Amino acid sequence: MAEAVTYADLRFVKAPLQKSLSGRLGPEAGAYEDGDLTYENVQVPTAPGGAGGASSGRGDQTDLQVSQQLQRTNRVLEATNSSLWQQLRQKVSQLGQKEGDLQESREELARSQDAHREEQRAHQAAKEQLHTCQLDGEKTKDTLQRQEEQREALERRLGAVRDTLKPFFKCPSEDACCLMGWTLHQKRCFYFSPTEKTWEGSRNHCTSLSSKLATFSQTSQYYSRYLPRSLSELLSGGGSDSYWVGSSSHRVQKDWSYWKSEKCTDSLRYICELEAFKFPDRDHSLH
Repeated sequence: MAEAVTYADLRFVKAPLQKSLSGRLGPEAGAYEDGDLTYENVQVPTAPGGAGGASSGRGDQTDLQVSQQLQRTNRVLEATNSSLWQQLRQKVSQLGQKEGDLQESREELARSQDAHREEQRAHQAAKEQLHTCQLDGEKTKDTLQRQEEQREALERRLGAVRDTLKPFFKCPSEDACCLMGWTLHQKRCFYFSPTEKTWEGSRNHCTSLSSKLATFSQTSQYYSRYLPRSLSELLSGGGSDSYWVGSSSHRVQKDWSYWKSEKCTDSLRYICELEAFKFPDRDHSLH
């Protein structure tokens, strides 16, 4: 016995969705491509047999086909929806990944910019320091030039002084010079006074000459074997038989054979002594 089936207010979306589905449903979906599909209430008679039974059989078959089509459409929609959701999740995941990569790129760019600014500051500082060093170098160069000019001026003055002093020195050897009027012996210069003074006056005069009264090695009362022959010869022609020397109240005879004490107030000639020196020039051949 057939049962009455009522469909009410069933409505389907138009072409865009149906056309997209027609490719998936095949030729069966072609009948739904035109316009809206609307199903109204259908009253199915319950009369048994005859024409009513045949009409009921055809209606059931149509309803079954429609139901099957709806089920297939629903499955297609579900599959499409699932695929779309999956694609959407993938896109969202990819977008999140790209957003993370973009954030990392931004941070890396910020770090690079900071490093670049730091390098620029360091470069600027180095540039300023180089400029300062260049200025200092110029100042140092000017200072050295002035000092060189001063040195050359001093060399010229020293040369003039040397030329002035040369007539006042005699240098028998390269490293031993004496003032004119002094006698060199064993790197010592001796001055034999032409005038007579007391012992105190003799000592003061030697001091004024940047020297002192001469002293000689003395182990006994005899001097002959400790004094140079050149000095003895000079004393022999000096016209005096006695000279004041460094030991207090002592005098030596010109034959250098003995010494004896004298009063400090006696006036005698005297001998001054100082160390020989190098002439402040490379030319030591002055005589």
